[in-house]
Amino acid sequence: MRTLSFAALAATVSFAGSASAADAPYSYNDSAYAPAVQETWSGFYVGGIVGYGWGEAPSVDFGTFEPDGFLGGLTVGMNHQLGSILLGGEADFAMAGISEEGAADFEHDFLGTVRGRIGYAFDRFVLYGTGGFAWTNAEVDEIGNDSNFHGGWTLGAGIEAAVTGNVSVKAEYLYMDFTDEVYSPGGTVDPDLHTIRFGVNYKF
Repeated sequence: MRTLSFAALAATVSFAGSASAADAPYSYNDSAYAPAVQETWSGFYVGGIVGYGWGEAPSVDFGTFEPDGFLGGLTVGMNHQLGSILLGGEADFAMAGISEEGAADFEHDFLGTVRGRIGYAFDRFVLYGTGGFAWTNAEVDEIGNDSNFHGGWTLGAGIEAAVTGNVSVKAEYLYMDFTDEVYSPGGTVDPDLHTIRFGVNYKF
């Protein structure tokens, strides 16, 4: 009878331990269950992005262009996690077809950013704000054709979620404000841009 009692007690303890482990937060670092807040986002990563952009580009000769369209490209970055705080830097490059066609055509051909990131990590997720340098190569086409490089700045925010110990997915919004440049034809053109981007990252 005493043997049966000890066996029942052992089975109860084992079941309770299993249930407790199942309820524990998932660790981004590996497939084991572990406390959620740890240095799991730290490291170098690469990834890909796709998205949609829209904005305005006032011009002297043709009024205000209102381009929109899709983009896709590559991302590289580095994170360092301090408790629940995430600090990092990220750069990206994208080919774009964000354009308007009319009496004259305007298009963002390429886009890029170099940004800092600061975020709050919890469980599998990071909420973050981001900002830094942005650039675009844009083109105006009427009877003639001219293109220019525009520098500028960007601000935005996003959320990233760990899928496995190395793979994460993200969604983010970025606003970009570019310098004005002179086109022929077109005169001075002063573009800005809103983008919604979705990405997949692989952390080494």
